[in-house]
Amino acid sequence: MNNNEFDIVIIGSGYRAMITAYIALKKNKKILIISKGKNFHGIMSPIKWQGGNFDKGYHFFDGIDKLQKIFLEEFVGKDILHDFGFGGASLTNNKLYPYHALPYWPHNGILFCFKVFLGYIQKYRKNIDLEINKAESYQDLLNLLPKEIKEILQKECERRLGLSPSELSFSTQNSPRFLFRQTLFPSYISTFLKKHFQYFEHTLASTRNSLGLDCISLYPKGKNMGVAAEKMQEKIVKNGIKIISSDELKIFNEINGGVKIKSQGDVIIAKKAYIVTDIDDALNFFEKKISTTPSIYYLPQIFYYFTVNKLNSKFQYVMGNNTDGIINRANNMSLYGEKTSNNECVISAEIADNKDELLWKEPEKYINKVWHEIKLMGLADNNQKFINFEIFPIKKTTPLQLISFNKNLDELNNYIKKNFFNKISIPGLGKPNSRAYFFKEVEKEILQK
Repeated sequence: MNNNEFDIVIIGSGYRAMITAYIALKKNKKILIISKGKNFHGIMSPIKWQGGNFDKGYHFFDGIDKLQKIFLEEFVGKDILHDFGFGGASLTNNKLYPYHALPYWPHNGILFCFKVFLGYIQKYRKNIDLEINKAESYQDLLNLLPKEIKEILQKECERRLGLSPSELSFSTQNSPRFLFRQTLFPSYISTFLKKHFQYFEHTLASTRNSLGLDCISLYPKGKNMGVAAEKMQEKIVKNGIKIISSDELKIFNEINGGVKIKSQGDVIIAKKAYIVTDIDDALNFFEKKISTTPSIYYLPQIFYYFTVNKLNSKFQYVMGNNTDGIINRANNMSLYGEKTSNNECVISAEIADNKDELLWKEPEKYINKVWHEIKLMGLADNNQKFINFEIFPIKKTTPLQLISFNKNLDELNNYIKKNFFNKISIPGLGKPNSRAYFFKEVEKEILQK
């Protein structure tokens, strides 16, 4: 095999590229990763502040099962990763609900929940799963919900995301804040209803513990997720995987078999290529312009970082589900990660209110409001003051699928099938945007074929 020929070429970066490469090692010898841009670790790379390194929000290997845990401990290092267990909470109507990330509607009162439950009864149908599968937009899903919940989620979608539900794909519901399943009752009631009625299995939410799901959350204790990324890169390079970066990349069908990739003037031949970038990048890798319509909306958020003299909560993070709140999620960073060089603890908050122009123009004016909400979440006590703060506006964070996503994905899949047969794969694209789910998709794609 020549120097420019590879068994596998992976186009992408960060967790997805490295997981794909490490799994591919089990069946292939010569592997190349082409990273689009020079930040190979992607979102796993930390922010440097106050002499420490801190994640851009909440980053854990969570939602995984026991086999994935063993794999990650082998990949990153069992001495590096610590299992913190599931440690999230939810703030709804200024009240905290432990070990659950979704809005907890019982905090809105018995009358509210009674009205919503009557709404569910009125909308009851045996084949709710078929109705869900027919949905194209997030609005289509909201139309299946009781009026009280529908109106709240519509308003929150428009305020926090800056888009109407009709502009977003049905997959928006994979975000905890906008999940189709709703928490209307304490877990023991929801779990009973879910077990005995298919309709409620699809419409009601319950805690992971009550459903018997694994509650594994791995993290490099006392460090940051960038350390895990460094260990992953070190492992794949040690196993002979080559990594290059490229700002210019085009993919062609090689007549004599394989895939031809032109990168920065070089020609690379791959027996098989895996594209693990977001879809809008993938659409531009080919000779033909497949689509010019954007498929992804990257949520703009402002990150507030605070230093404090002590931590006040056992939770790793708290989701902000107040309908008048501005925090999407607050993170108890030094509970599991680093402290500053002055041994101060760090709490961060992710803010999204994309209808409030002043928030983006003068975010420092919101410091007191953000800190007050952090106190409501219990991450700081009522009399506690922060020591220092820093604000980081980030224009592109969580990727959300637009209504055009599925059409563009179909066109991309059809183009690849017609021109490349089984020589190119795009694992996980169009599926829930989670590390655990992507892991399963890649494992199935590489090891079971």
